[in-house]
Amino acid sequence: MDITTSLQLLDAIRRADQADAACTAAGRACSRATRAAGEALTGIGRYEQQLAAAQDSERTEAAADALETARAAYAACTHREQTAKAKLRRAFTAARTANRELAALYAPHARGRATGGRRRPAVAASILDELAAMPLEMIQAADALIVQSSAGKDSLVMLHRLATWAAQAGCKNKVVVVHCDLGDTSEWPGVRELAQRQAERYGLRFVAIDSEGGLLGLVEKRGMFPDASRRLCTSSLKRDKANVLLTAIVAALGLDRQAIVINCLGIRAAESPARSRKLPLSIDTRTSNGKRLVLTWHPIFALSDTEVWEEIAAEGLEYHPAYDALMPRLSCVFCVLAGFSVLVRAVRLCWALGLPLPEKYTDLEARIGHRFKEQYSLADVVAEATRIEAVEGPLTWLPGDAICDQLGEAAAAAYLNRLALAA
Repeated sequence: MDITTSLQLLDAIRRADQADAACTAAGRACSRATRAAGEALTGIGRYEQQLAAAQDSERTEAAADALETARAAYAACTHREQTAKAKLRRAFTAARTANRELAALYAPHARGRATGGRRRPAVAASILDELAAMPLEMIQAADALIVQSSAGKDSLVMLHRLATWAAQAGCKNKVVVVHCDLGDTSEWPGVRELAQRQAERYGLRFVAIDSEGGLLGLVEKRGMFPDASRRLCTSSLKRDKANVLLTAIVAALGLDRQAIVINCLGIRAAESPARSRKLPLSIDTRTSNGKRLVLTWHPIFALSDTEVWEEIAAEGLEYHPAYDALMPRLSCVFCVLAGFSVLVRAVRLCWALGLPLPEKYTDLEARIGHRFKEQYSLADVVAEATRIEAVEGPLTWLPGDAICDQLGEAAAAAYLNRLALAA
């Protein structure tokens, strides 16, 4: 199966899945409307009985008013039921059409094997696995590649690989490196500038998106901190804003057909159990539509921490100094997903850099009356950082300490020498 047909099949599967989901939702809405109409009709009967049994003018008037209200409610419910049934008919027709189109497209490639029901996810997974194994061909088939860069170690290695593949495919002009800038109240100093240098090293287009207040502003507005189940910092400050740019990029292409967009993220399976359940390549049903098929690609999904640092060291890639202070990730300064010891180190790093963020966040925590985490407050984190500083003194680090910690002194020395020669 050629790559064009594979992409057409993926979009047909997406459309069939969405049409089936819409049909199911319409069926549920129709059932709810039918039940509501039945309940309203029962209410009419009840009030008719009360009106017939009324013994005085006051009760007669009350029952008559209630009956009139019930009849109006029934009329409204009947209208909603009719509307819901019409929507269900349209959804059923759309789902049947989408599934027939998918079957017709798939039939020449797997005769006698249907794509409906349980078979459809397996077909999609097989196609996605094939595409993920042929990066150059996938890049050539795409109309645009959006590389989501935090400037962190994983984004850095992902960017290096994508830039290398795009150059080999002759498609560097398709790549846009996007950095969602959370501002100086959320990120470590120099992150935005580093993300830009990392992109410019490969001659790639760089776009920074401002976040309007960062995590601190979001918490101030909501009156509470995000958590693992409500990661509004990611959705509001990154994904939603990046999707606006995606729409603009597709519009600028000026295509008279559906655009193929690949959205690249530096997610790795080794990072967490939740991330290990993701796929190297998947259909982004949230942002795909008739104008664009969006695939989410995790090009370094299978790499370990050690392999990431080995590639950084071997290629002489510039990483953020926060890693040399042994911060494990270049996320928000105070990430709601970080553990207690990491947050303590972040406080100490802020003090070493002269950043007033610990005080700003603890003041905000006290002002809104909401703890940074359910288990402990940021004030508890600052207290522990204060205790450690009294024993160990201020936090210190040297260039190359991250590589030394991960790969040993010889690897760190070789990396620093490589940087010096490239300067």
